[in-house]
Amino acid sequence: MGDISLNILILNDDGIAAEGLRTLAKHLARRHCVTVAAPMHQQSGTSHALTIGSAIEVRSDKTFDEVYDIAAWAIDGTPADCAKLYLDAIAEELPDVVLAGINHGSNLGTDVIYSGTIGAAFEGFFHGIPSFALSRTEDSRISFSEASACFEPFMEKVMTLNEKPFLLNVNFPKEFTGDTPRFISCRQGGRDYINAFERIEENGRIHYKVAGEISDTDKGAGTDIYAVEHGLISVTPVGIDMTDYPLLEKLGKSV
Repeated sequence: MGDISLNILILNDDGIAAEGLRTLAKHLARRHCVTVAAPMHQQSGTSHALTIGSAIEVRSDKTFDEVYDIAAWAIDGTPADCAKLYLDAIAEELPDVVLAGINHGSNLGTDVIYSGTIGAAFEGFFHGIPSFALSRTEDSRISFSEASACFEPFMEKVMTLNEKPFLLNVNFPKEFTGDTPRFISCRQGGRDYINAFERIEENGRIHYKVAGEISDTDKGAGTDIYAVEHGLISVTPVGIDMTDYPLLEKLGKSV
């Protein structure tokens, strides 16, 4: 795989200054052509939200260019804004692959509904481009550099095996099981949060802040949650079609 060279767009939801994004970009720029288009500010939990009715500021970020020859754009919008704006308005040619991450924190189970990381990667997929969403658990002992290094050959291998566009949700565990990092294909598990909001009373006003504890409702063998809890790198193909086909069939027979 050492002779493959790709045109890569990297996005995220943690913001353009985030360590995970910068580490991934710098690592891949050694052999590939890398462009960054990321939010100016933290945008976690924004899913696939788009900015409608307001102008979006775009700035060239020279801190990437000086050493790594990476064209980088800081965009005052959501992760999906960054992807869509770059692909539709800035890019002179579409990239070979879109990467979102490496996110500071996992995106497992139903996290994919809320994740800005997934939202950014989805926009690449919408444009017919192979896309990966990359995340690492917050308490991981695996460095962003290690994650980037083992992801690169995996990405190259998948790119040579798949002709059609795809979206893969990739999550790195707290630590690897065994001597060799293992990527494992798995389905999406079920995740919810207990006590999702913290009530705050201040100066006679009531506020709520997102908090909560993780409650995994489906983390059996074969799920992304199970894989990560057992020291494996989960790889979950994610699709656009959200149709409930069993219910569709039932409705078709009765309505």
